[in-house]
Amino acid sequence: MPAKINHIDLPSMTPGSHKQIRWLRFGKAGARPKVYLQAAIHANEMPGTMALHHLMPQLLAAERKGLIQGEIIVVPTVNPIGQSQLVGNAHAGRYNLLSYENFNRNWLDLSDAVAERVGQRLGADAEANVKRVRKAARELLAEMKPVNELQTLRVEIMKLSVDADYVLDLHCDIHAALHLFTSECDWPNGAIRELAADLGAQASLCNQPYAKSLTFSGVHASLWGRLRERFTQAALPQACMSVTVEMRSQFDVSDALGRSDANNLYRWLVRRGVIKGRAQPLPRLLSPAMPMSGMDVGYSQGTGFLVFHVKPGAQVKKGQVICDVIDPANPHGPKARTSYQSQTNGVLFSCRLDGYLSWPGQVMYRIAGAQPLPHRLGMSGLDD
Repeated sequence: MPAKINHIDLPSMTPGSHKQIRWLRFGKAGARPKVYLQAAIHANEMPGTMALHHLMPQLLAAERKGLIQGEIIVVPTVNPIGQSQLVGNAHAGRYNLLSYENFNRNWLDLSDAVAERVGQRLGADAEANVKRVRKAARELLAEMKPVNELQTLRVEIMKLSVDADYVLDLHCDIHAALHLFTSECDWPNGAIRELAADLGAQASLCNQPYAKSLTFSGVHASLWGRLRERFTQAALPQACMSVTVEMRSQFDVSDALGRSDANNLYRWLVRRGVIKGRAQPLPRLLSPAMPMSGMDVGYSQGTGFLVFHVKPGAQVKKGQVICDVIDPANPHGPKARTSYQSQTNGVLFSCRLDGYLSWPGQVMYRIAGAQPLPHRLGMSGLDD
């Protein structure tokens, strides 16, 4: 039996235009655990879509055999607005061209509205509390009346995801090793350490205690964290493990990587009891969680072009030169270069490409370090 492809219609923004979001359900609606997977909210980031392309036939086969015990929602390309952004033979896809918003910012923080609706009824029964919170969140989303396509996308997608036990938002970077962003609310959950191990993540970074930038994965984690912070006497677990998975680089799209990532995701779904089966041995965790305050972000202070001395995934030392910004008009060789050094010991997990244009304030690279950096304390979320 072929998989049913469901459609979400977005309102037309211009005469004659029409966009749809396509999504699939594997397993039974309402079954637990519920997993929500989406890719390409930044619409030009396709490694996650390739992984889901290889995962979905596996899910279909598992469903035919009656192995799916939970519910799995898959949205392979979640952002048709960004998918349509073809400009001068280049695909943009990161920012909404109408409002200049990053598509992975300003998602819906429902915590205050949920608190007003059910806060006084939260008590000592954790299971009942989780059901009340999820029901209230679904009701609030159903009552919303978005007026444009971006608002509609946010509301309709969160209707699919807000009551999930696990939310995986699949991204990639410009040039990167596989890494995760999550909340420190989530890291104590063994599921996310297992995910990092199963995927082979070379760095995992935790917001403290949740992202202020209202990323998609951030609002799902912070709903439970904020409610728990507000209602300290209630039994309220972290009922949604939510994570941004950065699946290497934009150019890391291949059948070989897609198959490997899909196999790793499937193994994790078995491990979490979403799919019936015997979980394979857990791979070694390559890196423990690092605090966001320990992330060294290399900002450019001038103009020129970039050349890197290390590649993503490399272990670096404090004081090690990571890259140079070269002034192309300076004829004095080494004097044309401005070097940038790591401020921590850690893993270079993300950077620009060699030859990339550099400008003042540009994020050139990121390094995950275990020790908080004084200038980073109090900061959370991403920098661009």
